[in-house]
Amino acid sequence: MRALWVLPLLVTACNEKPPPMPPKAPNNELIVGEFERRHQEAHTAARFSKEGYVTLASKADELDSKPIASGTYKLDGDKLMLTYTKGEMCESGVEGTYNVVISKIGIRFTKVDDACERRAKIDGETWYRR
Repeated sequence: MRALWVLPLLVTACNEKPPPMPPKAPNNELIVGEFERRHQEAHTAARFSKEGYVTLASKADELDSKPIASGTYKLDGDKLMLTYTKGEMCESGVEGTYNVVISKIGIRFTKVDDACERRAKIDGETWYRR
């Protein structure tokens, strides 16, 4: 007899929808900030400015003092174009294109096209927000 009155409660509970997720901030807002690659062999840090500049360093505390690359980025939806103009990472002016998933947690890179072998190592990696 008890099972009969519990059944409508279960059916009602199963039909309830969870509250909607809040909308995700646009990628051009989420990309601004500092991120780290946490890899066993090496750590790398990157800073993306709201003005479209990117700086990379071996360690986060070296972004201002010892950058290994700097340049510009363009973000079009989920497509990120990186062009380094200074540093030891890539030949100056060579653009690399990546599909990215950006969240409050970090950035996930998937290479579309990049002739710079050293930069292309980010393919398949997630860099975490600092």
